[in-house]
Amino acid sequence: MAQPLPVAGWYPDPEIAGQDRWWDGASWADDRRVAGDAVTDAGPVSAPAPVVRNNAAVIGFFLALSGLLLPLVVNSIAGGIVSIIGLRQSNDMTGTGIFSHGRGISIAGILIGFIWGAICLLGLAAFIAFGVWIFEISTSVQHPDSPVI
Repeated sequence: MAQPLPVAGWYPDPEIAGQDRWWDGASWADDRRVAGDAVTDAGPVSAPAPVVRNNAAVIGFFLALSGLLLPLVVNSIAGGIVSIIGLRQSNDMTGTGIFSHGRGISIAGILIGFIWGAICLLGLAAFIAFGVWIFEISTSVQHPDSPVI
């Protein structure tokens, strides 16, 4: 019967005498310390990733959202464009180890901006086409009481 693996913790390094090495419960980690150097068994400590605001993502989202509240094509499309910039900044920050909260809000800004912008443009085109249609009908129909020109 196989023996269970030891729990995670600092153990004497099997490769370097006088050093402890961190065992993560399944394999040896690269973290080492001088044997008996620390009294706690807390494990390796790493600094948290810095948090950086992605202002382009936030601005793009709220621009796109303002296009929803006030059906303005310009706000919607501008929000989508600025959200694309925010998404690119978020992707750039991800590779450097910086934790950014801008990815989700950028995608939401892109979707809201371009979808709502397209709906507004279609509505505007339909409104213009309806106006032209009404104008054509009103100019081509003669009322019985109207004088003949």
